[in-house]
Amino acid sequence: MSDDRGDPMGNTPDRQFATSNATRLLSAGTYLDPVYRKSVIRELLAHRFRVVAPAYGYDTVTVLAHALAAHKLRRDQLLVMAGGTALLVVLMATGAISVALGLPVIVWLVWAAAFLRRIATLHILAGRLGPGEGGGFDGGYPVTKALTGDLVRKIAAEQVADRGVVLYGGYRPFVGAGALVHRWSNAELLVGARLGLLDEGFADPAHLPPDMLAHVAATVPEHLPEPGSHRGQAADPVRRKEVIPFTVDEITGYVGARMSAELRDEAPPEQRVEGLTVERRSYATALTAVRDLPRQWPARSGAPAAHWEEEYDAAREYLCVRVGSWDEELVTSIFVGFDLKGRTLHTEFSTYVLPPLIQSFHLADRLTGRLTGRLMARVAWHVVRSAPSDLARLILNPLRERLPRRLRRGRVLVEIEQPVDTSEFRLGRYAEDAVNRGALISVREMATRGDFPHYFQESDTIKYTRIVERRLLQIIRTFLQEHNVDLADHDAQQTNVLQQHFGDNNDNSGTGNTMHTRTGGNRPAGGNPPIGQGA
Repeated sequence: MSDDRGDPMGNTPDRQFATSNATRLLSAGTYLDPVYRKSVIRELLAHRFRVVAPAYGYDTVTVLAHALAAHKLRRDQLLVMAGGTALLVVLMATGAISVALGLPVIVWLVWAAAFLRRIATLHILAGRLGPGEGGGFDGGYPVTKALTGDLVRKIAAEQVADRGVVLYGGYRPFVGAGALVHRWSNAELLVGARLGLLDEGFADPAHLPPDMLAHVAATVPEHLPEPGSHRGQAADPVRRKEVIPFTVDEITGYVGARMSAELRDEAPPEQRVEGLTVERRSYATALTAVRDLPRQWPARSGAPAAHWEEEYDAAREYLCVRVGSWDEELVTSIFVGFDLKGRTLHTEFSTYVLPPLIQSFHLADRLTGRLTGRLMARVAWHVVRSAPSDLARLILNPLRERLPRRLRRGRVLVEIEQPVDTSEFRLGRYAEDAVNRGALISVREMATRGDFPHYFQESDTIKYTRIVERRLLQIIRTFLQEHNVDLADHDAQQTNVLQQHFGDNNDNSGTGNTMHTRTGGNRPAGGNPPIGQGA
């Protein structure tokens, strides 16, 4: 098993998070958890007709490479056991060796194969995947025959959505981002600002202080209330500025640029949001007829003909603001979408979180890097002690630690969509089969916890959500002001959003916040906060 320290495949896209702690722990998990290892290989190799889910804070290529290497260790163990046992049985049957000698050799062979596999696994986890300073994990990955150059380039390109389009196969478009924890939307009327009054900074001329009445009377006398007039009487129509037209593309680009500048590029060094990524992505389904199934799936490119088309196969664009913290173990993603209908701006805000990895994967942090004689003796004894359970698992549940189907080089397993056929004559039998090649789950989502193991991780999720949310509202306000839009509706919507947080954050009763429903709610003392779908 060789180690790839560079890029022998050629033309491989940049693996930005190849050295992150999340990548290291996920790679370690493929040696520690046989079910996770099998799931990774099935999703990325057996189902490679499917698009790879976006990778937030980790490198999918590295994880798959280690999963294949761990599978090879297991396969080599079984081959040595099966081949050696078969040879010894033949020798005993032909009388070349006695049964009294052959049986102990078989037992020793089975023990030696299991012992060597455990030692090799310990060496990899404590060495190449160890957290050691100045050494340990460096982003390199083992090379196996199944990890071809074409497969590496495919995964590396699709995990970053290199053409700006994410193809999803399930209900939610934001595959790979984790669990939904917070969501809101609003609609704002695009009405022109009142002439002159916006410049003076007042919303109602009746509230002008006495020393300003003369100035306003000289500039915009038509807006002053008539002497003795009452609010119930009809007034002349308010004169408003003409709204400067803008498109969804313009406001999305403006918000994205200002978000990057204010939170990272132009912020003081000590106030920058480290790990911030702001990008625009389109999300679309990927249902294709079997007769149109190509050998290699081309990525969609280009913007949709109309923004947010209301069709099954239409793509919708969102602004993704992502913050990777805790060395990419905690990833908070905020998706912002805009739409213009009927002189109304609709804004959609959703927060997803990738919580830390399951606790068992952190075992790699506590393994010693030295294989001492005492350690090897303990491993040898544990192999003997666990032999009955290992043998039972091998016989009773062989599919648990094996690939679900035999994989041959060049073979691709394709899942055929089978919709429910309720027609009178079951005419669905004559319809064309369809293949859903959209991403369903990421290898990171397969190994995440269902709660926050640390209070500060929950707190940081709330913190980054609030920071991005507050900046978003202010940036939208500035954009609308520059386009002569009356800000009364926006300010009311902004107050409503912020007041909801105030009410939620005061519903603690001394037990702490949880983002199970927005950020409020109670839980039993000492329990970790669940990560669930927000309101």
